[in-house]
Amino acid sequence: MAAPAQVVPALRPAPPPPSRGRDRRLLRGLVAAVAAAVVVLVGRRAGVLEGTAGLLVGALLVLLVPTSRDLCRRILLAGCLLLGWVPLLWWVPLPVGTTGRVAIGLAVLAAAVAGWVGAGRRPRLRMRALVPRLRRVDVFVPLSVGLGLVELQPWLQVKTTSQTLGMLMSGWDNSAHFAMVEGIRRTGVTADVLAAPPGGGTWQFFNYPQGFHAVVATLIEVMVGPVPGSIGSELLLYSQAVALLVIAVTTMLVAGFCALPVLRGRPGIAAPVAAFVAAVFYFGPGATSIQGGIGNFTVACALVVAIALVGLPMARVWAPLPLAAIGGAVVGIASSWVLLLVLAAPVVIALTLPFARRRWARSSVRVTVVCAVVVLAVLGCLWRTVVVISRVQAASPLTLTGGAPPVNLGFAFGAALGVLGACLMVRRGSVGAIGSAGRSTRARIAALAAVPVVGAITATVLVVMQIDASGEATYYGLKFMLGAEIILLVLLAIPVAHLAGRRRPPSLRPWAAVRGFVASVCVALAVTQVFGLTVAGLSGIGLSAEAPGSADLVQQVRVLRQPPTSSDIAVRIERLQRTGGDIPPDSFYVDARPDRPINSILASQWYLALTGTWTTQRNYVAARTLFVDPGPGAAAAVRWILATSPDAVVLVPFENRYTVLKALDEPRLDARVIGI
Repeated sequence: MAAPAQVVPALRPAPPPPSRGRDRRLLRGLVAAVAAAVVVLVGRRAGVLEGTAGLLVGALLVLLVPTSRDLCRRILLAGCLLLGWVPLLWWVPLPVGTTGRVAIGLAVLAAAVAGWVGAGRRPRLRMRALVPRLRRVDVFVPLSVGLGLVELQPWLQVKTTSQTLGMLMSGWDNSAHFAMVEGIRRTGVTADVLAAPPGGGTWQFFNYPQGFHAVVATLIEVMVGPVPGSIGSELLLYSQAVALLVIAVTTMLVAGFCALPVLRGRPGIAAPVAAFVAAVFYFGPGATSIQGGIGNFTVACALVVAIALVGLPMARVWAPLPLAAIGGAVVGIASSWVLLLVLAAPVVIALTLPFARRRWARSSVRVTVVCAVVVLAVLGCLWRTVVVISRVQAASPLTLTGGAPPVNLGFAFGAALGVLGACLMVRRGSVGAIGSAGRSTRARIAALAAVPVVGAITATVLVVMQIDASGEATYYGLKFMLGAEIILLVLLAIPVAHLAGRRRPPSLRPWAAVRGFVASVCVALAVTQVFGLTVAGLSGIGLSAEAPGSADLVQQVRVLRQPPTSSDIAVRIERLQRTGGDIPPDSFYVDARPDRPINSILASQWYLALTGTWTTQRNYVAARTLFVDPGPGAAAAVRWILATSPDAVVLVPFENRYTVLKALDEPRLDARVIGI
């Protein structure tokens, strides 16, 4: 009997060495990264990825970064990171040429996302990770954006140069903020690192932190690129960028509240909370600060609350990404309105609680190094802010006089008591009522009760200092109280949301769901009227909008229909430039018209802002040109300016030049008074 044939097993190819598979993935990721970067750069150079398309693509790229599984959490983290760390790009001159920082930044971001996907073992899984998980509460994000677009539409709609400037003139500080943004656009860096002006001296805002202005300049570059345009186009872009930034920070806070674990699955409770937060910034005291020309102050207020929203769900203190977001918020506050760090400090301290071993356990060496780098970077940025502010010449800056921000002490006092009481009520709640990390979350929320206490102490100290110096509460004391009012009103929603979240989940029965939906909508609409009637356009029947934001909207629409005569300064300068005339290097503007509706000093400062010639020395001259009557008063202002320097030149409206010269009655000075 023959022996059975021996079965030889089929030979299988040997698996490739691990290094070969890794090299293939890296090559695939590199190709994807280069392709994505080239597409973005070509799109920017061709002008395709500018304007609305540029904004949408930029937002999409930012939200594709898988910082969180949930969309709302991604928006919150991205907002804090961008508002805090983007201004660093403008702290040093970079050789970006006509490509610009934004195009390079978007290309790098697109390359990082595409390279990360391409270099994965299973690219499809990584592509799925780019798409955030959607929840029902995410609907409040587009609703917040839509409400902001409606409420701030005068800032966004297409306007003439005179209309835009007339609207900006309603807030005194707009001239200074536009000058800082225009300076960044023109020079590529913030004023504190600029070389001395051509005529010597110092730039007016070399001692002013410009984080907000760098972000606005970045938004403008997203829309139109890095090359500045005409005066009229830059004014319009400035108004649009400020409005978009306000909408962005408001939506960031709305998303941050919707990302809280207690509200993620409860849209019925999230709706009133989101509506109230949006109302504070669109209708309430936040809108007042926006229309008053202090958008940087509004952004700083929002970032204080954002710190709490980022840190409350943190299971561990040493988490690099949330820590970088909190650090970015702190840097953003310091570079926008540094005094609000006083209110941010107790929020940051509260997030370190409780001092349990699990929350403070040491992580891997890599995580520890990254966290240490973040902390050092924050400290370095804060030190830079201190250096910039230390250049202020005033002996006691906090007691300087100025405008009177419209703080509502009733709202501020009520919000302070509300935060204090609600936080203590949350502390007494049951552990299981506030999620799986209930005890830890309750400790952090309870610690937020220190914010109104610190705010009250600080406001008292400021007011006492100012009364001792000038006999009354002045600018910084009132503005700090306005900031405390905004922050405490929004912060109040955190403990209230957790108290409301202790209720049982709503019934799944159809009629119960309908009743819950109707009740939620009614409460959401009700909280939007807390600051007064928000409906505009009812003046014909004897009713008018009472909420500050809505009242300002009515006023702005009126200004757009009939701009003030002084708003033609930009048109006059543009006309002079188009006809081949040069702006004299040592020139000032005196609005000598009899129907001049704005302060003569403000008109002079707007001229310096529009021409990019605002130095501390020229501001000293312009600040002493106050007059009322267009005849002898304007002549006295012209005489004062011409006496400051033999090279000084005064520009006046051409139709009023003869009146000014007649009142001046010094023929030897006629050649130095130019009509435009």
